[in-house]
Amino acid sequence: MKFDRIKGFKKDFVVMMHFLKLSSKISKKYIPILFMSSIFKAITPFINIIMPKFIIDELLDKKRTEVFIMLVAIIVIANAILNLINRWLDTLVDMKNMEVLNGFDLLVGKNIMNMDFEKIEDPEVLNLKDKAIFPLRNQQVLERMIRCIVDSISGFITIIALLAVISTLNLLIVFIILVIVLLNSFLYKKSQVAQYEFYGSLIPLNRKFGYYSKITSDFSMGKDVRLYNIHPLIMGKIKAYHKESINGFEKIFKLMGKYNGLNEVNMQIQMIVIYAYMTYKVLKDSIGIGNFTMYISATNKFSTSISDFFKTFIEFRQMCRYLDLYLEFEQIESCRSIDGKKIKNINSCIIKFKNVSFKYPRSANYTLKNVCITISNGEKLSVVGLNGAGKTTFIKLLTRLYEPTEGEILLNGVNIKEYLYDDYMKLLSVVFQDYKLMAFSIKENIALDQHETAKDEEILQVLEKCGLGKAVSKLDKGIHTSMYKSFDKDGIEFSGGQSQKLAMARAIYKNGPIVVLDEPTAALDPISEFEIYSSFNKLIGDKTTIYISHRLSSCRFCDRIAVFDKGEIIQCGTHNELIKKTGSQYEVMYSAQAQYYT
Repeated sequence: MKFDRIKGFKKDFVVMMHFLKLSSKISKKYIPILFMSSIFKAITPFINIIMPKFIIDELLDKKRTEVFIMLVAIIVIANAILNLINRWLDTLVDMKNMEVLNGFDLLVGKNIMNMDFEKIEDPEVLNLKDKAIFPLRNQQVLERMIRCIVDSISGFITIIALLAVISTLNLLIVFIILVIVLLNSFLYKKSQVAQYEFYGSLIPLNRKFGYYSKITSDFSMGKDVRLYNIHPLIMGKIKAYHKESINGFEKIFKLMGKYNGLNEVNMQIQMIVIYAYMTYKVLKDSIGIGNFTMYISATNKFSTSISDFFKTFIEFRQMCRYLDLYLEFEQIESCRSIDGKKIKNINSCIIKFKNVSFKYPRSANYTLKNVCITISNGEKLSVVGLNGAGKTTFIKLLTRLYEPTEGEILLNGVNIKEYLYDDYMKLLSVVFQDYKLMAFSIKENIALDQHETAKDEEILQVLEKCGLGKAVSKLDKGIHTSMYKSFDKDGIEFSGGQSQKLAMARAIYKNGPIVVLDEPTAALDPISEFEIYSSFNKLIGDKTTIYISHRLSSCRFCDRIAVFDKGEIIQCGTHNELIKKTGSQYEVMYSAQAQYYT
């Protein structure tokens, strides 16, 4: 048991140092300001504990007016100066807290964006992310931990000084106070443990509520909600959530009320004992009224300070438990290597899938099985198959969103894992079926991180090639028009087809030697898809290109076709070769769709 406690203290110390170092990186002045604040907060109470003794003694004994005025002036001026300094330091601390918390928001965002893609689709990682981020954003655990450190330092200084004052009277008083404080600290610890367990159980509920809240405020779902009368179902789930969460809060509040009530009873017992003892000392003429006032103030402050110190220590450890979840989330290892080979010749890319198999994390079934295919430089490959055949997973492996479970993917004879990750990403211009456009300007959506150096003429040329030139030229702000109305009332809402062209413009502007279109036109009819694919094929020229579709619009102009079924390549060849195999999956699929492409 003792070893576990020591281990726990060491772990808390590691968590504290880690977050203090991160905080110092965000704001170098943060820690010095906190320590300065703690020192002044520790000094302030003593003015009101010691000075009243001298004022009362002067009034009851010598009654010197000038000395009385001087003592009152000292206590008033000292309080004014110290309170002013403390207010100023509190303001600085609040400002730095905001700076540090915003800095941590950026760190969280950076960690999530740099995390391996397969991790952000893993339910266990998603749960850990919520457990790590929820306390930071909703319970202010970082701010509270740092505040605990500050309060502990100032509290410790105050306790030592008060102990010196009280010990001149009777150490028995100190012992009584410590017993009561330890008992209350035990109750406080139990309440903190109960709260930790409660908020841990609350996180899945909050995820539900976040989803329900999103549904109710998502305008894109408005048509379905009204046409299918989904409103009662959604509201029913929200009411069930409210009932479950309220029951949980009711239990924790009752428990907290019980602990707080016992705490108050103990404090009153302590006060009765202290006042009785002090009154006895006055009646026995052992101490004067001035000393009585000082000792009462000192013992009350000592009791409060030591109680707060223990509570702060318990709360500090509790905050470390919350922050440890963030530390665990932050330390999720990435498969990306910071070392690796540079890709020397990006204009000659030969891709080879060598006995590649893959299954998703915690899945027993393979999504891809023993896939072998070589894609030559400049080749146009059409990957077709029914929904769920493994086509998108094939692309996720090629784009290093996932790593193969078995086998390897080679680029110019070298495993793609051996290349520098950023170098490899530069090769790829990809448009996924669920492509994303952001509430940035049109130019920013195309040039992305290079938008500041990108020339407007280059962006306009790409848009013209993709068939968006006329539509953008009619806009008052042109390519500097905001997408959507999220932040700009004059933002543009492109149609589905225009949005797809914009996503393709982004891929063309990147100018990667390997182009992938993973069913970005799936929502369009076959004829429109065929027209867009044909037009796009002319735009990309002799680049290595992979078209993914469950329809066959790209097959006529591609060099080869790979037919996927249940995670395997069951056919591979040119259109003319595959169409001759009567009864094959390709021939059946093409015959069913041929009316759209002839």
